[in-house]
Amino acid sequence: MFKTKLLTGVLLILAVLFAQVGTAFAAPVGQETTLTGNIVSVVPETDTNGVTTVLVTYKDAGLVEHTVRINLETAASLGLVTVDTTVTPNVVTVVAQTDDPVTIDPVTVIPDEQPGDEFIHPIAALLAKFFEVEPSVVQGYHDDGYGFGVIAQAMWMAKSLDIGDMTNAGLILEAKKTGDYSAFTLPDGSTPTNWGQFKKAVMGKDKKNLGVIVSGHADSEETQPLQNNGHGNGNGKDNNPGKGKGKDKNP
Repeated sequence: MFKTKLLTGVLLILAVLFAQVGTAFAAPVGQETTLTGNIVSVVPETDTNGVTTVLVTYKDAGLVEHTVRINLETAASLGLVTVDTTVTPNVVTVVAQTDDPVTIDPVTVIPDEQPGDEFIHPIAALLAKFFEVEPSVVQGYHDDGYGFGVIAQAMWMAKSLDIGDMTNAGLILEAKKTGDYSAFTLPDGSTPTNWGQFKKAVMGKDKKNLGVIVSGHADSEETQPLQNNGHGNGNGKDNNPGKGKGKDKNP
């Protein structure tokens, strides 16, 4: 009887020790110590209370994009922005460059207050503000698989063509996807046969691209509508309005 109790006690002690050791080894698994990747964009945002935070989009080692929000002080300490406190309101300047490496402590990430809201990528919000459209329109184009660079070009082309309103960017994006440009007629009366020809005929050699918008060097009023463009189906309908719900798959 004594031996049985002794054996039971020993087994109980060993079970407790094993559980503690197992927990010690298992604890680090799945814990992310740092967020590391290469910069895609850095966008400061100021809310209605005057508080500025910074949205950082980066690509991880698997080329998957992630967007996190950090406070202004953290962004400055990481060398992503500079803050001029000699003026009011303070001037925030983005100094990080595309593809710069970045490492962010997850503890400094500010969680979204309303995760149920539709996700709008910061670049989509920037383009929407520049072209004066709803952010969900640009986000929809991106969710449908178009990169922001191509979206910016299409929206600039839509503005130049004077074929209705900015939603006609969807028609231009659809034409790029399908290779069918029959819905458009160039100023010389011809029909474009490829994207390069179409873009050159509409925008010429002007440097109108995503980069100049993100950098703040673009003027939204500098594009003059083409006259007598002869657009074949200028009914102002957008055949590709976008249906995405925040799945940021293709940068």
